[in-house]
Amino acid sequence: MRDETPVATDSSKLAAGINVLLGIWFFVSPWIYGAVGKGNAWNSWIVGALVFILAATRLSSTAGAQSLGWCNMILGAWIFASPWIYAYTANSGRFINSLCVGVAIFLLSVYGASAHKTPIGGTPLRQ
Repeated sequence: MRDETPVATDSSKLAAGINVLLGIWFFVSPWIYGAVGKGNAWNSWIVGALVFILAATRLSSTAGAQSLGWCNMILGAWIFASPWIYAYTANSGRFINSLCVGVAIFLLSVYGASAHKTPIGGTPLRQ
């Protein structure tokens, strides 16, 4: 009988690790782009913290945390849309930052959440 316990792969751990760093970056980005005094900076602080927490939990989890990757995928889409939602498209640095960070988190989360490991002599296991 083979063990079919979900296994976190190195690639899903790498994706989560990069998302940890992206969450930190998005959290500090209002200071970098001079938006600390603006009301929409809270979006970066809250969403950046959530991305960090979910990715760090996914990174430290041995198995079964696939849903955290899907949650970060949704947050990545939110980050991508936030310049239009909060009307900061005129701040070109912050605008481009949100687009790049949003796409990166989205793609890494999809990749990490859908990564699987194939056991010896078995079929691929989903996390």
